[in-house]
Amino acid sequence: MPGEFFFGGIVGTIKGFIMALGMFTIIPVPKNHWDDRHLAKVMPSLPLAGLIIGALWFAAAYALRLFAAPHMLSAAAVMFVPFILTGFIHLDGYMDTADAFFSRRGIDEKKRILKDPHTGAFAVIAVVGLALFTFAAVFSVFEGEKNLLQFILVPAVSRCIAGIFMLNSKPIFETGYHVTFKTGTKPRHTFFICAALAACLAAAQFVPCLNLWPLLAAAIAGAAVSAFLIKHFNGMSGDLCGCAITLSELAALVCAALI
Repeated sequence: MPGEFFFGGIVGTIKGFIMALGMFTIIPVPKNHWDDRHLAKVMPSLPLAGLIIGALWFAAAYALRLFAAPHMLSAAAVMFVPFILTGFIHLDGYMDTADAFFSRRGIDEKKRILKDPHTGAFAVIAVVGLALFTFAAVFSVFEGEKNLLQFILVPAVSRCIAGIFMLNSKPIFETGYHVTFKTGTKPRHTFFICAALAACLAAAQFVPCLNLWPLLAAAIAGAAVSAFLIKHFNGMSGDLCGCAITLSELAALVCAALI
């Protein structure tokens, strides 16, 4: 019956969202949350998961400003919030990608390095650079008394871009997050993510207390990094997606600090 079909869709969407939270964040979810029947709903749920991460990110930043914490301590704490909330999974992808890309090896060797669990020198250098720029950007936001509301939408935008590229690029491995969460997806799932991205940008454009430029910076950087990595690795993977999300959010922070 149509009613049963519609309700089943709602239930599947909710379960897909819970699976996305359980896989890509440390936010507590029901113990028996996993259901392979709803894998196709995980990627379209990423923007909403990002919105929750962003809300918690904003809450942490606002609390530190409210209690007049020193700007340097505030910046050090706030820069770690999204990494902690995601269990460092995207940061791990960023580091693995740095090791593989800067090895300057052939494509097969890059793929091998990408799956290697050991941390190389390039990953260490890359994460130090990321930490320096992230700290400097967040410190500038606090020092300049910039609007903290941007923190809410940035993780949603970064995940919209990552989701679009994940669903519309070929996996570079036969197994992994990309293959798993692309299973059963259809063009309407990409459309949903594009609609979520448009909603975020529209909110930033028309809500007076928000600023469009950091979100545009996140979207442009995320798309550019994703396209660049797809070209150099002949496809996409969970690690490459994590790298794109990380650099997308850094671009937003730098933009927020500069404007």
